[in-house]
Amino acid sequence: MIVGYSAYGEDLFSTVWDTSLPTSQLDELMVGAGIYDELYISVDTTISKANVRPGRWYLKNIINAKFQNDLEAGTLDANGHVITMLQVYRREHGRNDWLLIGQFDYEFEYNVYSVVDITAKNGVTYDYAFVPVSDSVVGEENVSEYPVTVKYNGVFISDLEKNYRLEIDFTQGDVTHNKNSSVMTPLNGEFPVMIFGNQDYRTGNITFLPVTEKQIQSGGTKIDKGAERELRDSVTSFLNNGQAKVLRNDNGDIMIIATNNVKSSPKSSTLMDIHGITFDYTEIGKVDSGTLGRVGLLSHGSRGSYTYDENGDVIWDI
Repeated sequence: MIVGYSAYGEDLFSTVWDTSLPTSQLDELMVGAGIYDELYISVDTTISKANVRPGRWYLKNIINAKFQNDLEAGTLDANGHVITMLQVYRREHGRNDWLLIGQFDYEFEYNVYSVVDITAKNGVTYDYAFVPVSDSVVGEENVSEYPVTVKYNGVFISDLEKNYRLEIDFTQGDVTHNKNSSVMTPLNGEFPVMIFGNQDYRTGNITFLPVTEKQIQSGGTKIDKGAERELRDSVTSFLNNGQAKVLRNDNGDIMIIATNNVKSSPKSSTLMDIHGITFDYTEIGKVDSGTLGRVGLLSHGSRGSYTYDENGDVIWDI
């Protein structure tokens, strides 16, 4: 025995580990002396021992590297560049036209990213996928294991930070379908000539009554004046912030809009603390990737992480 030294070794190359799951501290893997096209490691002990390649990525996977005639492996071959960004896409189940709904920087210390889809239609089933990006190189999509069916009731107005349900006393005024035109009256013609532009957008106005959840639960019998004012100020500030928004109806109608002419009016002389809110809106683009990126409605994503316990089960840290 030599004082200060152990026959068991230390760190990655030690012969024992401090937990029953030796891969819990695995941070390096070396392969050599062979030709490889795929490398797969998982902490899932229920996987069959049959030599079958995995069809997708699962939470308990550690590595699923696919080599393509070089030393890079994974879902992105970017000539040595590291992943800098993640993109999230959506498509209707059974179709193949992907819509970019989220884009944000990749941060190495996080392995969970959550995205809220504010342009999803009620009653539609979607597939979702994320794609790694390295500089200008885009990787392959990783499609969700199960399709998602969207269900909600009512009319909502949202941006990337806030979401309001236009629930009580909701009224939608006349919707104008705008198209620019010009009239020419030639001197030698009996009738004028109409010329139309390419514009085709909607404008209108909406009225609704924002009330706190406390008042809803009380059936309107208890009014917290301060809470109602704070909610009203929050809603009017949101509508008047000059940012693009999504107006989403459970009938499937979704618009990218800008809002203006925001007004609040007391319900009556005896209800001065309850105000209805009216605003005008203008449709500013179609629900497509180009519009969402241009008006700043691509989701930024929230970040979290997960690891494993000594039994290989997932521990969430969201």
